[in-house]
Amino acid sequence: MNKLRSRLLLTGLLVIATLVITINCRFEENEYRKGDFDLYLYTGSEEIGAEVMNFEDFIANEYRPVVLNFWAGACPPCRAEMPILENAWREYSDEVMFIGVDIGPYVGLGNYFQGKALVNEFGITYVTGNTGNRQVVTDWQLASMPSTFFIEPNGHIHNFVIGSISSTRLSKKIQELIITSNE
Repeated sequence: MNKLRSRLLLTGLLVIATLVITINCRFEENEYRKGDFDLYLYTGSEEIGAEVMNFEDFIANEYRPVVLNFWAGACPPCRAEMPILENAWREYSDEVMFIGVDIGPYVGLGNYFQGKALVNEFGITYVTGNTGNRQVVTDWQLASMPSTFFIEPNGHIHNFVIGSISSTRLSKKIQELIITSNE
């Protein structure tokens, strides 16, 4: 009888512990919106219709898939990649939205002035700017610059590339993203 009572008590405690953990995980998941940030635009305000955009709100209302590129003003591979992204933006802008996020100040690779100067130097026209949210580095697990995410219109990350991307590879990833988004 004591063994049965002990087993029932242990089972009850395990069920309660599981419920508590599940409830806490759900609360934390709903409480914090992973990956959300405000972007203070360097370029692209005409495209967005504002000087500041909230990423999560933008994704919820954008009909096109998104190429999201994290970069830094004092990052040589980012510098090399920017004209490639600009050319792809000019080719695919009717089908895909491009967003560049300068996180240089948070990864020790520049400041906002360097970021804006780089954008101006290359004549970047796609939406790009900086965020006041250093948490974006952790949220998006950015271990290397540049980092590019290919996001479906429903917000699902279709693919990503860590490091610089060639124009051929970028075009291939964009075409795959367009096909997947139209299915």
